[in-house]
Amino acid sequence: MYTERTPPDAPPCETCRIWPQVENEDALSIFFLTQGQYVMGPNGPIDINHLAVWAAIDAYGVRDRTGCFERVLNLFHHFLAENRENESV
Repeated sequence: MYTERTPPDAPPCETCRIWPQVENEDALSIFFLTQGQYVMGPNGPIDINHLAVWAAIDAYGVRDRTGCFERVLNLFHHFLAENRENESV
């Protein structure tokens, strides 16, 4: 966030952290475990591997399975769109 500013700036402190809402903690954990499991298309990644996400959800015993899955997909597609915007600039 701070490095993208003009001019680039350093964060106010090294220990600053945004704490996720409780209902998003499982989804963030599963996302960070599976974020590199791409489904590739002709121009790069097009989706996250759903089987990898479900396997991680099962392995970690997530209670809200469907909600977690949907949050992980939303998070992946958010970053995918953001990455595509940055590449086109």
